[in-house]
Amino acid sequence: MLVGVSPTESSPSATPEVRLPDFLAIGAMKCGTTTLYRDLLGQPGLYLPDKESNALLAADPAAALARLTDGAPADGLTGEVCPDYTKPGLDLRAAAAARQLYAGRRAPRLIFLAREPIARLLSHHHFISTQQGAGNPGGMTRDLAASLRDFPELIETSRYAARLAPWVEAFGRESLLVLRFEDYIADRAGTLGRIAAFIGHPGFAAARIEARRVYNAGVARPVATPGWRRILGNSLYRRWVRPLLPIGLRDHLRDRLLPKAPPRPSPPDRERLRELAESLKPDVAALSCLLGQDEPLWDLDRAVETLAAGEP
Repeated sequence: MLVGVSPTESSPSATPEVRLPDFLAIGAMKCGTTTLYRDLLGQPGLYLPDKESNALLAADPAAALARLTDGAPADGLTGEVCPDYTKPGLDLRAAAAARQLYAGRRAPRLIFLAREPIARLLSHHHFISTQQGAGNPGGMTRDLAASLRDFPELIETSRYAARLAPWVEAFGRESLLVLRFEDYIADRAGTLGRIAAFIGHPGFAAARIEARRVYNAGVARPVATPGWRRILGNSLYRRWVRPLLPIGLRDHLRDRLLPKAPPRPSPPDRERLRELAESLKPDVAALSCLLGQDEPLWDLDRAVETLAAGEP
């Protein structure tokens, strides 16, 4: 998909024609987007840049997308996987940028992975609170009650209908495919078959799906120290070194060199879980309404009991 861009002095990298992604996997955070990215990466007829390239959040989204799709084969499909596009606040900005870029063009296919919202919230809290330096800019602690008070994004990111609203407004309900994280993990190949049909791909190679491996899970996940984060975030490394390292080698080095995250804490007490459930039930109902379904995607009362019992 190509869109015309007029070069300006303020954006010298802009080009007359920019190839826009055919699909965008827009979230949600801690719902399996890293695993989805790895399942899609290397599939024939599909081109993906680095995960979370955040092109739509750049000062010049068209120029950022031009850099992402530079070198993509002329045939086949292109896509971007970026859960930041449905984070609170960033969702409005990303959807507005996409709406402008795709104006008059075929709407992108939007893929959204959604996890039982309380479990997603707890995973989000564990993920950020165990980060160091720039990975935890607000200094989120492992105290869940304090974090819920000081970091409203923990709950707001789990309000899926609200996060999807600007995207549906921009591109219509028919452009959106919502998939349950639980169904995806239970049947990776089957879920990828649904995605292939949705984006217009002839079919993915099941042999390339490492169904036994889940990426970026909270258990034993490597954590970048401030020193390593400075190296990994360095523009020279990201532009010149990282592209030369096969993703498998990057995984190996990360696993060998970085410390592991501490174990996930025990779940909060049943009363706190019930409070979270009551807070999130209206959005779960709104999501069902958006999808035209009579039943909610999750029974939050049952989720409370499962989490309180310490079940996975």
